[in-house]
Amino acid sequence: MDAYDWSTGIYAAAVAIAKCMTTEELSRTSLLLTQLGTTLGTLAALRQLEEGGSGTTAARL
Repeated sequence: MDAYDWSTGIYAAAVAIAKCMTTEELSRTSLLLTQLGTTLGTLAALRQLEEGGSGTTAARL
């Protein structure tokens, strides 16, 4: 799957989810998923530091 397919799939999922939510639910879900993504990125970086790795996970995607 290339970057375009990935982006299209994410967009389609977001639209499908948004259609079933109120504006408040959509806002809260957005905040929750943003926090989740940030926390997962932080944990991945910390794990990489502990393992002595270099570079970023995003660079390998």
